[in-house]
Amino acid sequence: MPKDENYLICRCEEISLKEIKNAKNNGLTTSQEIKMATRAGMGVCQGRICRSLIEQLVAETEEGSCKLPSKLTVHHPVRPVPLGMIVNKED
Repeated sequence: MPKDENYLICRCEEISLKEIKNAKNNGLTTSQEIKMATRAGMGVCQGRICRSLIEQLVAETEEGSCKLPSKLTVHHPVRPVPLGMIVNKED
């Protein structure tokens, strides 16, 4: 786990380790709460890069770390498709 407070956990949204720790210190306890408060995991990659780091940080306690099931969902990027491409599709 990175030690530098300025280390970017979520590169897409530019969320640092310090911001995640501040969210935890303010009482947020789940990865979903941290995601909603900081936008970590909501960028272009939809958490594919930072998801595991966020969940590791959430699982860390002063006594060590505990194994928590994943609370974050993966949303695949979607691109709009012109209706004409669907209508003119040949089988």
